[in-house]
Amino acid sequence: MEGQSELLCRARTGDADAFAELCMPFSGMVYRHCLHMLKTPADAEDAAQETMLRAYRGIPRFAGSSGVATWLYRIAHNTCLDMLKKPHKRRENISMEQLREAGLEPAAPLDTPEDRYLRGEEAQLLLAAVAQLPQDQQLLLNLRYGQGMSYEELARATGLRDGTVKSKLNRAKARLQILLR
Repeated sequence: MEGQSELLCRARTGDADAFAELCMPFSGMVYRHCLHMLKTPADAEDAAQETMLRAYRGIPRFAGSSGVATWLYRIAHNTCLDMLKKPHKRRENISMEQLREAGLEPAAPLDTPEDRYLRGEEAQLLLAAVAQLPQDQQLLLNLRYGQGMSYEELARATGLRDGTVKSKLNRAKARLQILLR
């Protein structure tokens, strides 16, 4: 198996297979991020596809100072912001069933049907509360807890300083606690 630096060198010269091998493992994460920002599967698919196209065109300029995942997240985020700025058809709210169809489960099933019901209800309340937060707070919560990014990765992906990321996350969690009460 080829290393990431060799794949990156080949991808920079226009090798589509090397680009695919380098970036496609992150396509699911890109789609989930787009879905989080845009709320509808169709819009998320369009944004994810546009993200990969922008990445392919921009890979010659990718310095490699951040990870490929961080770089793709930044492109996806900017692509979604561009889509949100354009006049667009009314977006519908996403249902739990649509999240499941996209491969996202709120939690592993618990022992009893009552537990599963309560867990599903809690997940819906959490999603509704998160939807009330400002977009930047939603993004940080999603990247940190939904995608498991470290504070350093969050800082690189969002262009913020580590301390700013931490304080914004703390404010988002505090506001979320208030909304959930």
